[in-house]
Amino acid sequence: MDNNVEMLDRYLPLGSIVLVKGNVKKLMIVARGVLTGNDSNKKIYNYGAVLYPEGLIDERLIFFNNSDIFKVVAEGYSDSDDEIMNENIKNWIKGVSDSGLR
Repeated sequence: MDNNVEMLDRYLPLGSIVLVKGNVKKLMIVARGVLTGNDSNKKIYNYGAVLYPEGLIDERLIFFNNSDIFKVVAEGYSDSDDEIMNENIKNWIKGVSDSGLR
């Protein structure tokens, strides 16, 4: 697996609005810890997002990592369930890394 995913202590909550480097269009995070590609070309990204305010268009997500974020415009809602999910994402990524798939 071709991958340089960043291991984060905390992922931004779903619904967070960000600007990524080199772009002026806002993105809304709708997925975290995303595995893309097929067997020969798998990659993990920290986030999957849609254009804001347009939303999902043609089932296309924009994938990026934490280091690509230029500015967090607004942080989404987070509660204890989100904290549990953060741990689950970190454990899943660690498991993928430990299995030698990256």
